[in-house]
Amino acid sequence: MGVRIDLHYWTRKYEDDYRTDTEGKYPIYVDGKGVEHEEKSPYFESMSAVLQKRGYLLKKEFVSIGNWKTERQKRRYISNTSENVINLTKKALSAPDEQKVKILIDLEGVGIPVASAILTVVYPKEYCVIDYRTWRALRWLHTVAAKGSFSFTSYKEYSEFLDSYARYGTISEYFWFLGTLKNIGKNRNMTSRQVEMALWKFDQMKGEKRQESP
Repeated sequence: MGVRIDLHYWTRKYEDDYRTDTEGKYPIYVDGKGVEHEEKSPYFESMSAVLQKRGYLLKKEFVSIGNWKTERQKRRYISNTSENVINLTKKALSAPDEQKVKILIDLEGVGIPVASAILTVVYPKEYCVIDYRTWRALRWLHTVAAKGSFSFTSYKEYSEFLDSYARYGTISEYFWFLGTLKNIGKNRNMTSRQVEMALWKFDQMKGEKRQESP
């Protein structure tokens, strides 16, 4: 039946490792007094409150979220003007769900994964981040662990097999993913963000519950 995913365990592991995983590259936000802060919680409590109240992102906040998700597009994030970031994020945050994503991907450097990261930082109880790690682990949870459809002997073997099947770059796929994680979380008293964190950490660790050195 393959390796089972203990979602609560992997969420706690993500929480414990968050500082190391991000290498100190946390999203930043500017509060109502103009003071800049790093958001060091994986649930973005302080940052989300500020951004929801303001209704848009400043350029430095947008760039920091992009870099937190992936630095591969760093130059493109920076190429956006401050005015464009403010206007597009303001429009996005006031739009319906799928329109939010469509608007955000008009920003330079933003694809579905980065758009999902922006929405997760602003609305951590409603959204979650999609990327290859979480998509791959979810496929394992559904296809292998739950149904026993394949005879993989380890998560590593499965992940190598799936490398050529990664498709998570459309808006419809993101909202399928989001809805699926919400449904998984309902019976476990978890948010979609918590389920996503568990899947991400499970994939990073290749499903191995490594023992810490004494």
